[in-house]
Amino acid sequence: MTARSLLTTIACFLFCAFLQFGGTLAPFPWVWFAGGISAAVFFLLMGFFEVELPQSWQRVIVASAASLAGVAAGFLSGNREPMVWWAVAAAGTVALVWWLVGSGLGQRCHLCNRWLRRSVVSFECPRCGFVVCEQCWDFDHVRCRLCKQNHVPAFSPDARWWDQHLGARAAYGRCQICLTTGDLVDLRSCGRCGRQQCRECWDNANGECSRCHWLVDDLPATLRPYMLKAPVTSSPEN
Repeated sequence: MTARSLLTTIACFLFCAFLQFGGTLAPFPWVWFAGGISAAVFFLLMGFFEVELPQSWQRVIVASAASLAGVAAGFLSGNREPMVWWAVAAAGTVALVWWLVGSGLGQRCHLCNRWLRRSVVSFECPRCGFVVCEQCWDFDHVRCRLCKQNHVPAFSPDARWWDQHLGARAAYGRCQICLTTGDLVDLRSCGRCGRQQCRECWDNANGECSRCHWLVDDLPATLRPYMLKAPVTSSPEN
């Protein structure tokens, strides 16, 4: 848990405890309503600030604890009515229902925050690992739209990896995709037809030759399920 998440959680806890404390100053049954409201506000704030606890169910505990702290403060301030403690139960009930409903709906899309219900097609991006809905998935380039926008690479930047899987850098020629000459980019040849592409174009094509559809052997494990090896055929004509 990061320092930001910890401090934000503490701030939300104190704010909701103050809400519950204010409820203890009101007549019944407002103190119970304050308990439920404080729990709902806690979940809304945690969602707004995008704070995730180590376990999602811990939000129920923290929301209930905030209500307990507020009721205890009100009790010590002079409200000795035993019924005020039922506000903690109200907060815990609201928090538990909120968590159960949220868990039942499933994950949210990391980009548009859409619920990923069973009826929604989702994908795990092989580049960033985010789970996104079909609206945030780039079908043509097999990645989420954020990775497409930011040109997030899929392959290792280590030249030794490229030497192992695509051979040594070509001494001359030009990329057959972007047409950049070999003195400006790192050209690598296809393992089947020999077509030259620069490293950036190889990465953008997910390791697939644009001419014969040959694939790099050692694709990242996250990318492999999305790529199909083309059958070996006779060499394409030049």
